[in-house]
Amino acid sequence: MTTAKPLAPQQALASLQIEAGLRVELAASEPRTASPVALAWDERGRMFVAENRGYPVGPGSNQPPAGIIAMLEDTNGDGTYDQRTEFATGLTFPNGLMCWRGGLIVTCAPDIFYLKDTDGDGRADVRRVLFTSFGTSSTTQLRVSHPTLGLDGYVHVTSGLVASKVTCPEHPGRGTIDLPRGDARFHPDTLEIEPWPGIGQFGLAFDDFGRKFICSNRNPLQHVVLHPRYLKRNPHLAFSDTVQDVAPPGDAAKVWPLSADHTTAAFMPSLMSTPHAGTFTSACGISLWRGGALPAAFANSAFICEPAQNLVQRQVLSPDGPTFKSAPATPGREFLASADTWFRPVFSATGPDGALYICDMYRKVIDHPQYLPEFIRGSLDYEAGKTMGRIYRVVPANLKSPIPNSKLNLAAASTKELVAKLNDANGWVRSTAFRVLTERGDKAATPFLEATIVKPGNSTPEARACALHLLQQPSSGSTLLPQLLHTALHDKSPAVREQGIALMESAKGMASLVDGFTMMTASDTSPRIRFLNALAIGQSENDGLAATNLALLALNVGSDRWSRAAVLISAGKRVDPFFKTYVELIPAAKNDARALMNDIGQLLASAHTSEQLRESLGLCLTRMKPGESRLQSAFATGLGNGARAKGLGKDGRSALVTVASANPDIARRLGELFAAASKTVATASAPTPERLAAVDLLAHSDFATAGASLQSLIAPQVPNELQAAAVRALSQLPGAQAGEWFVERERWRSYTPPVRDAVLTAMLSRPALQLALLGAVEQGVVQPWAVPANRRTPLLKHKDAAVAARATKAFQPQAAADRMKVYEEHKAVLALPANAKNGKAVFVKTCAACHQFAGEGARVGPELTGVRLQPAEAILLHILVPDAEIYPGFTAYEVETKDGRSLTGLLTSDTPTSVTLRAAQGVEETILRANVAKLTSSSTSLMPNELEKTMTRQELADLMAFLKGQ
Repeated sequence: MTTAKPLAPQQALASLQIEAGLRVELAASEPRTASPVALAWDERGRMFVAENRGYPVGPGSNQPPAGIIAMLEDTNGDGTYDQRTEFATGLTFPNGLMCWRGGLIVTCAPDIFYLKDTDGDGRADVRRVLFTSFGTSSTTQLRVSHPTLGLDGYVHVTSGLVASKVTCPEHPGRGTIDLPRGDARFHPDTLEIEPWPGIGQFGLAFDDFGRKFICSNRNPLQHVVLHPRYLKRNPHLAFSDTVQDVAPPGDAAKVWPLSADHTTAAFMPSLMSTPHAGTFTSACGISLWRGGALPAAFANSAFICEPAQNLVQRQVLSPDGPTFKSAPATPGREFLASADTWFRPVFSATGPDGALYICDMYRKVIDHPQYLPEFIRGSLDYEAGKTMGRIYRVVPANLKSPIPNSKLNLAAASTKELVAKLNDANGWVRSTAFRVLTERGDKAATPFLEATIVKPGNSTPEARACALHLLQQPSSGSTLLPQLLHTALHDKSPAVREQGIALMESAKGMASLVDGFTMMTASDTSPRIRFLNALAIGQSENDGLAATNLALLALNVGSDRWSRAAVLISAGKRVDPFFKTYVELIPAAKNDARALMNDIGQLLASAHTSEQLRESLGLCLTRMKPGESRLQSAFATGLGNGARAKGLGKDGRSALVTVASANPDIARRLGELFAAASKTVATASAPTPERLAAVDLLAHSDFATAGASLQSLIAPQVPNELQAAAVRALSQLPGAQAGEWFVERERWRSYTPPVRDAVLTAMLSRPALQLALLGAVEQGVVQPWAVPANRRTPLLKHKDAAVAARATKAFQPQAAADRMKVYEEHKAVLALPANAKNGKAVFVKTCAACHQFAGEGARVGPELTGVRLQPAEAILLHILVPDAEIYPGFTAYEVETKDGRSLTGLLTSDTPTSVTLRAAQGVEETILRANVAKLTSSSTSLMPNELEKTMTRQELADLMAFLKGQ
């Protein structure tokens, strides 16, 4: 990966490039530390370091485990940690630690330990196993990690992307606790453990108000927005997300390294789907800047380590509805970077002195051998650097060094002094004071904490948030009184009001507060408060008032998906009175309400009978003003989608028309909406979003009403997005006319690849259209290779044996050996003179429906920008023999729905109530589990075989040149 020799600590320090206005100092290096991967400081200011010296595969079989927890101290106050004590040794792969009650909680799968020194010699003489059997079946990169105390008084850990079945040795009667692939939390005293939302890899941080952030290799920063328990309130709601990508993920997560490319994917064809140079490949060790020695301009910053590319990026967060978004602080230049390829930053944290500390594992090779190709795996030196390691400190360039911290000792602070420290400007000081107060559970803290809440002029929002949670903790011996909660709910700071809402939900006997507060703050200026209010209303015992409050909140949700989901989650059994009230209030809506109206329609359809749906449709069409036809159309579209999923269509009519038909007035009004939609579709000057909405509505009419207008959109002059939407709509109309029209010989030949793909998706998803497609294959209109092998299943496994036999004969799929023969026959194209510019056109035509390259195309299959560093033979193999290897995360799933549809795509979300599939062109569909008849994974790739038949050999050579960047 790199042949550079290691730099001495001072040389490595000199090689670092830091953001303007800052400087980097060496706080510790070998021999004081080696392979540092996590830091924690106790209340006396002593640094504890998790040294993962055994990574990646551990010592030989005859040697003891190499992991160490070291205690480092700055004995003379010069800013350098000059004294080392080995607090604990003989650990396998320690990767996280947290101070607690004079000791340390340490993650070291399969165990979480509690280590403590009781005799004052600096070495742990207590070693308790708090939990055991955390997953170790994957690599040492993927382990439980990052024990972090939350405002809830629980220790939160990341899962490392692995599932576990853990036990608590001190409580054997509790049995095995099932922890799925997601994160967990446990109480540090009672040792009660439970799954907790988020799927973090090696990074977890809370902001000052308890909001949880995580990361994984390709997802540099995520916010856990919603607990899955809320989704269970409304099983009819097709919504499955719980986490928001704050920073752009995947290939959009840009980095600007100084070092040469040596990422894993650059050399390994089988990791084509994983990170590539110039984007985050190993995001980890995140921290949020919560105040300290850095300038005020660093507020709202997140620091993200990227060891594979030898850098740390700073991103700046900003509100995005009830969640956040972020962007690099200095695009084109990283916060901290080095050309030294041994520089491996893996962890960041604020220290007692307010500086930002960075753990540099300092390794020649950071990758785990399991992720490397065999041809290079055995030639790398995984031992190089195991005795090295640096801990850097980042401070303002003009700050005198060292920052005084030698006298800090929060262990000696009184309870009153600790409460005062909750207002400190340094985030570490606040967190440590909070932890010590939690440990003490001192009732004497109660008056000071209450004063912090009721006298906001003398406290910060951060301190008031801490005080509220401390009073709520059972260990405090106090009770969060209703009047204190009332004060918090009316605090001038939205962040404090947020804590009040969270505590109001968990407190017993607070139903009256829920009703009164949510009604008063339905128009709160904070989107996050409105979001949390909507969720809190779900606990109200007053259905009528709850419906009114939800309708008031709904006036402000606009297009924000999280806010819409929160309203509809809590609507639940109150959805009818909520909808009736909302219809009356909708003229006062401050945002475009179409998205919400669509969601409401679909929700009602999922929950109600045909008669009830007709009443709701009539309410929408008769009570709303004529000028609100766009909202009426959105509602009718959503209702139609839900009704179709339930199979309510009868007598050759769509489900929506069937619902309306029993009432002539409603049927007439619906017909008027269809007519207006047809006019919009035919108006080329109409905005594309308006035409798309009209197409979606027309999908619920019939061929006589909408066929001609929808067919008019399928033409080369029309954007692919509109063509694809028209294809989907035509395929959903009752009858098989659309299917026969799709595969008329000249029309089939005229389709662009994205439109052709949309046609295949549409025809294969509906039984009536499947037969039309099969007939076209038999007649030679559609070539067998044009239907990818993985998408032929609805025909090859058709319930009618005669149809299945016809399909088997029509397709005659090639065996794998035949594909390898094709590959060998086409190797000669690699020697042809090629034109990369022409190759780009081939990519756009053939590949862009499912792949991105340099930001162009749809993200369904692997992103291809980084494949230029892979062997040409490997790239050609994956083009011609896509089933040679199906990458993790790109397995195709097939869903059969109860209304007879067959859907194929990537399973992008899987929750207790719904699943989401992503098909070609990035089109996603969420299906309620109640509507799923069968869900199976496919053994074949989503990428079609026989691509060589869609291009000449010269075009294939040009495509190769484009992908290789020649």
